[in-house]
Amino acid sequence: MGNYSKAFAVGFGIVGVGYALMLTTKLSPELKKQYHEVKADQARRQAFSDVLREAANNPEPMWIKKKAPVPEPVSKQ
Repeated sequence: MGNYSKAFAVGFGIVGVGYALMLTTKLSPELKKQYHEVKADQARRQAFSDVLREAANNPEPMWIKKKAPVPEPVSKQ
């Protein structure tokens, strides 16, 4: 039982020190801008790969667009 408590104490200590360092250190505005640009680029690439994956799973050619069903007009009576 003593080994488990020591392991949890060390683990919580490591996590606590990491969290304290994260709170005390701040990213410069340049690094924040660069980080957000990289994240936006990754999101754009992921969206593109999702479209390609969906097109690969669809048996119809990609350039043939399906027409969206036209909703029935609601009559007011």
